[in-house]
Amino acid sequence: MSEHYQFYASCPPGLEGLLIDELTEIGATELKEHPTHVTFQGDLAVAYKACLHSRLANRIYLTLLHDRAESTEQFYDKINGVEWGWHFDSHHSFVVDCVSRKNNFITHSGFGALKAKDAIVDFFQERYESRPQIDKDNPDYRIHVLVNGSELKVGLDISGRSLQQRGYRDSSGAAPIKENLAAAMLIRAKWPELAEQGYDFHDPMCGTGTLLIEAAMMAVGMAPGLLNPHFGFHNWKQHDKALWQETLAVTKRQASKNKLNYTGKIIGSDRHRKSLELAQENIHRAGFSDIIDVQEQDIKKPIDLQLAENGLIVTNPPYGERLGNPETIVEIYRVLGDYFKANFQNWNAAMITTEVEYAKAIGLRSNKRYKLKNGALDCQLYLFDIMPENAYEPFDPSKVNPNWEKGLSDGANMLKNRFKKNLQRYKSYLKQNNVTCYRLYDADLPEYSAAVDVYEDEVHIQEYLAPKEIPEKVTIKRLNEIKRVASGVLQIPEVKIHLKQRQRQKGTQQYQKLKDSLEYKKVNEQGLQFYVNLDGYLDTGLFLDHRKTRKMLMGQSKGKKFLNLFSYTGSVSVYAAKGGAKTTTVDMSKTYINWAMKNFALNNINVYGHQFIQTDCLQWLKDNSIEETYDLIFLDPPTFSNSKRMEASFDIQTDHEELIALSMRLLNKTGKLYFSNNFKKFVLSENVMTKFKVFEITAKTLPIDFQKSRNHHRAWLIEHI
Repeated sequence: MSEHYQFYASCPPGLEGLLIDELTEIGATELKEHPTHVTFQGDLAVAYKACLHSRLANRIYLTLLHDRAESTEQFYDKINGVEWGWHFDSHHSFVVDCVSRKNNFITHSGFGALKAKDAIVDFFQERYESRPQIDKDNPDYRIHVLVNGSELKVGLDISGRSLQQRGYRDSSGAAPIKENLAAAMLIRAKWPELAEQGYDFHDPMCGTGTLLIEAAMMAVGMAPGLLNPHFGFHNWKQHDKALWQETLAVTKRQASKNKLNYTGKIIGSDRHRKSLELAQENIHRAGFSDIIDVQEQDIKKPIDLQLAENGLIVTNPPYGERLGNPETIVEIYRVLGDYFKANFQNWNAAMITTEVEYAKAIGLRSNKRYKLKNGALDCQLYLFDIMPENAYEPFDPSKVNPNWEKGLSDGANMLKNRFKKNLQRYKSYLKQNNVTCYRLYDADLPEYSAAVDVYEDEVHIQEYLAPKEIPEKVTIKRLNEIKRVASGVLQIPEVKIHLKQRQRQKGTQQYQKLKDSLEYKKVNEQGLQFYVNLDGYLDTGLFLDHRKTRKMLMGQSKGKKFLNLFSYTGSVSVYAAKGGAKTTTVDMSKTYINWAMKNFALNNINVYGHQFIQTDCLQWLKDNSIEETYDLIFLDPPTFSNSKRMEASFDIQTDHEELIALSMRLLNKTGKLYFSNNFKKFVLSENVMTKFKVFEITAKTLPIDFQKSRNHHRAWLIEHI
């Protein structure tokens, strides 16, 4: 009886269940699901088949150690105690990869890899007085160490390179999908079963052909590992060459036989000729030039592909991360849905995307959805039956939905009434003060926990982090209701509504960058203009709650020298300069200093005569001699910052006393310092109130739309005694 071994196979998150089914098919036993991997047992034949046949695994590991370690010393001893000489010799090279989770002594994966490497090298040094070499680029052996709490698992990588790298893709092209994710999509869409029934296959946005090639492999029962010339087990001392050659020969014969008997059509199309050229190269490398056909086609102008009455479409359309403009993307999905409905009645379809809105634009009711990961992106795979009864006219988010009030939940109706009430309350104030950017709503109803800000003809929604006990489905439903009601009440298309989730900032900067977005919008405020960015950052570039503060400082600025510390995008400096002050604007961020200068230019203020300083404000205050003083200072620091450009982290509660004292050194004897911050639990130091004249002026600086807000500033006027 052949010897049985313990193994584990890694895979992308969400594919563990499918991987168990796949490994069961090739004879694996004792299977157990874990996050991102599956453990199993089998003999060498099972191991070889897993490497050859798995469409879903990333890597297959032979388990050398599965134990517990409670300290760094135990970690070292357990790994050193493995009989490494049974697996490779000291003249071989190796590398260690480590993943550490929830462990208090292996707190860094790099440290774990280093300790494991030392344990293995010391094993050979102690027993054979020679040591294997470390080769990070092309090692003979890869050792995998997994630390999860006190659990310790060590594996020998018998797959070699990642199994999802089949070998047919030489150039990735634009935004390729990983091969094992493509395989998972096809399996979820039941392609292996449909191929047996004689269905045709089509990918209308085939790019470089990954889905087509994976579909062809499944249709002819070809093991994806047949394209891999070398596996990790080839170097292994216990490798059974005869068994491997027999396994390989059987697999090759079966694939060749199936390929000759295959009569179905697999057709891909794309409008990008360069992608099709790459697809043809990949198809040729995979050996499917006689089975897969690719044609140039724009789905807006379909050509006759001569496909059967029954078939499966599987495709990976563009997401926002690839194209950027939501209006453009939604239109692509609308056209794709029209292409499905006009040309493929009674077919099945599957499509992966990141946004529910994109899936809705297809105009077909899905019958199943599966959560998947495409790299770091959270995606959903939608399955459709293309039939008239499943079709509907998709909502166009570039227009206001005329039926937005239809079917609103009780909560959404309450939200609608609150929006309308707030609009009526602010109406005269907004008109009299020439205000077009304002806060409409700030978690007035606890169930709808978000801030809704209007920026003229667009809306910015910041969802507050929901308590852990509230299910994700509920928070998503409520967020969508906020979006829908805001669109309807304000008559602003949903495509112009920008959503963000605001989480508590722990150990990060206040103004966290979310994504690269160069979309700047020009807005008006009380006769001045400013650039805002509604997508790229957690905050937009204009703090609406300081609207009255800015106007107040403008009124006091004529002929004054004005200092703006932690200036952000310089909006307060613009007001002061327009009021007649000579301004100095200080912020650590080059982006924000440049943004401030753009705001100056937007208001026809010549930047010459005004200073813009990019530096750490606190350090600048410490280094600044008091030769130059200011009549007005605006000090609005973040609650917390640990920017790499700062010498030390900054905490408003701990550091405000020093910050105010340093700022007051630069304030002339009759000057005024306006200090504000957004920390809810902030307590002003007794020392500050003793040394200076201090008046809390929060009520005077809050505009009407922020007086009931849960997230607004507090402000103080500070003067010399």
